[in-house]
Amino acid sequence: MTSGVPAGEGRLESLIRPYRDTSNAHLHAIWEEYAGDHPESTYPSSKTLRGNARLFFAGKRYRYALALAGYRLLTGERPSSGLERAATWLEWYHLYTLFLDDIMDEDARRRTVASAWATNARLYRAADAARPAVVFRTRGHRYGVSQAILDALRIRSLAERAIQGAEDLGSDVRVGLLSELTDVDLVLSDGQGLDIDFERMSRVPEEDYVRMSEAKTARLYLGAAATAAIAASAGAEARQALEEYTLRFAVAFQDRDDLLGSGVVASEIGGSAEGDIRQGKRTRLFVLALDRLRGPDRAAFLRAYGRGPRTTRKDVATVRSLLRAHVLPVMEARIAENLRLARESLERIPALDPEGQALLEALLEAQRTRVR
Repeated sequence: MTSGVPAGEGRLESLIRPYRDTSNAHLHAIWEEYAGDHPESTYPSSKTLRGNARLFFAGKRYRYALALAGYRLLTGERPSSGLERAATWLEWYHLYTLFLDDIMDEDARRRTVASAWATNARLYRAADAARPAVVFRTRGHRYGVSQAILDALRIRSLAERAIQGAEDLGSDVRVGLLSELTDVDLVLSDGQGLDIDFERMSRVPEEDYVRMSEAKTARLYLGAAATAAIAASAGAEARQALEEYTLRFAVAFQDRDDLLGSGVVASEIGGSAEGDIRQGKRTRLFVLALDRLRGPDRAAFLRAYGRGPRTTRKDVATVRSLLRAHVLPVMEARIAENLRLARESLERIPALDPEGQALLEALLEAQRTRVR
């Protein structure tokens, strides 16, 4: 176990590593197929996806592991190579959303390295690179963002290819997975739209935040549960139990991520743990803070939260202190309750595969103390 990493997270890492290795092997093979069909030329647009390929092989792979472990739990069988390949649609799709998220949030870094649009902007060498554009700060930024949007669309196509190329799966399974991908598109885009709407709001009702989070974060996790159920031809009761487990896990995961993203708890995440505070992200922490803070505390929170580049160390300290005193206990209680409900749902599924069950249990346990 890595020094400083909680026991639950260390156990999860030992269980999830084989899934991550398998996922990366299939991602690499699919990428090589694409790269072979789309050789690099003298034009920069042929180089952008290659320049961002290092982003393909980073990440926890929770969704991928959940899909394959769920399949094992439902069937008692090891997944075929085709299913291992097809399940990477979840990771390709997640990458697609991250490319677009970084554009919408103007984040210059992703997973400790330059984001796709920032990397692409470096390829712009025209004489007018320093001139302001109509929409973006410079024409270089516009170029980088435009190319990143095209890269995102290519990556989404690779999600479809991951499914289409899984030749040892029945056509009904592949059609079912492609249909699930389309459903994710429609719901997740609605959630992202709400998230953008919330940026302009001084107060977000918690029920609206929950609706956004379940559409944006939880929907792709539910896609992992659906992948397992479709491949396993699972009955309605087993599928419902796995999806309820996944929904509760996803909410707990996002709540833990919000705590880490603001530095309210010990954090080893990539990038700055002050980012959510500086950018004024409308997380559940923000929603709960405005519901619970009163008088001088509320005024101090609003003065210090979301000041962008003007944010001082004192601002960060003020926000964290108020969140720890007034919001952290509520968040921890909600995480614990969602993990309890997820475990109850998991217990409703016959444990046909001990390894699959162990990983799904470890995913839950790690959310109590996860630091990255």
